[in-house]
Amino acid sequence: MDPDRRDGDPISENKVSTEIKKVLKLYLHFLKTRPLITKSISSAVIAAAGDTLAQKIVLKGSSSPFLPRQTAAFAILGLLYSGPLAHYFYSWLDQFIPKNVPHYAIKRIITDRFVIAPPYLLGFFYLLGLLEGIGHTASVEKIRSSFWVALKMNWKIWTILQFINLNYVPIQFRVLFQSCIALVWTVFLAAHRRSSIQ
Repeated sequence: MDPDRRDGDPISENKVSTEIKKVLKLYLHFLKTRPLITKSISSAVIAAAGDTLAQKIVLKGSSSPFLPRQTAAFAILGLLYSGPLAHYFYSWLDQFIPKNVPHYAIKRIITDRFVIAPPYLLGFFYLLGLLEGIGHTASVEKIRSSFWVALKMNWKIWTILQFINLNYVPIQFRVLFQSCIALVWTVFLAAHRRSSIQ
């Protein structure tokens, strides 16, 4: 190790910056050439990170143990449910309500919030329960006990962010934008669902 080199050295910072640029360039390449799988994998990684944060940070000090199966369930849902559905939904929405339609921004957010969000969330809760291994009956009970609270929170947190996403974010970045927001949302959902178990 060079004794004259200090932390924060421009050479080290430039190397990190170069690596970040390489990763970003690779991501953008795959986003263009393999959009569905890229968005799905991004969704899976971010969903797993959100659940891990929920278990490690939000539930810190709790007697509940870390549940790797729950984290895997969130990852699988991101990969096979959230990512693909968002990819196709955003493409469909741009065709169904194009920007040349009067009041398109309002129509898009109403479609997203009231037509898409409720069944999406129902499916999410149900599939998550099945993937966690709690079965059909317990999954339905969890939906009964937490769906309405989660949907109201979804409307509060997501509405303005989805308005921005649907109307101002380029279509190829909407799933990534949504996934980054979902990191916080996943922390909320995981914490809410986990606390309802106890």
